[in-house]
Amino acid sequence: MKIKIISIIWGLAILAGVVFAVAQKGEIVTVERLNQSGKEFEEIEIKNETALMKEPISEEEIEKEEVLKPEEIDKSSDDTPKEEGFISEEETKDEKTEEELKIINKRVDWGFASGKDRKIDTIILHTSYNILGGDEYSAEKVIEEYRQYEVAPHYLIDRRGSIFRLVDDKNIAYHAGESRVPDGRTGVNNFSLGIEVINSEKDKFTASQYDAIDRLLKDLKKKYEIKYILGHSDIAPGRKTDPWNIDWDKVKK
Repeated sequence: MKIKIISIIWGLAILAGVVFAVAQKGEIVTVERLNQSGKEFEEIEIKNETALMKEPISEEEIEKEEVLKPEEIDKSSDDTPKEEGFISEEETKDEKTEEELKIINKRVDWGFASGKDRKIDTIILHTSYNILGGDEYSAEKVIEEYRQYEVAPHYLIDRRGSIFRLVDDKNIAYHAGESRVPDGRTGVNNFSLGIEVINSEKDKFTASQYDAIDRLLKDLKKKYEIKYILGHSDIAPGRKTDPWNIDWDKVKK
């Protein structure tokens, strides 16, 4: 009698063939079903929190299923929901660049005259280095050299790409000397900004310096209607040869 009851229970288990699984509403899960021939797998879709059987899927068929390879994913569209007001990394790139323009104030009390309502439309690039002894690329030494000659640019860029403000834009810095721009105007100091880049006649600009020049020019062009971006040698040919070894192709005008 005991054997007969066990056989009936076993038969009912085979007939039911279901291993109970708990899942959330709307989820599709895979469960095992045991029968006399071995294991089979079935997908159960949970609808209204009720498990509904689908057509059985054999273990052999499951093994044949291919996993989607990364290169097969369609990248043409992104269905990922975005929160309202979400800004992507690409969209913040320019804003981030502007925020990273750090200017170190190191104002001097020589080499300039007070300016009032002057119109700035020209930027002049120069190069200079320390000839007083010691580190020829020392920003402190270069500034001391300017003091001795009573000259100054508005901005100084060191070898690491740090930007120093020596003279406020509104003031007339003594950086150009006797000079003329292509449209014939002289007295270039009156309507220009001077940018000195620390470099010697034997070396090239560093990548950090080109990056600093680019960011500074971008910022200045937003503030002023710039007509010319020139080198010192362009406005004083025969008298000046700087900026030395500049690659103008790397200067984004």
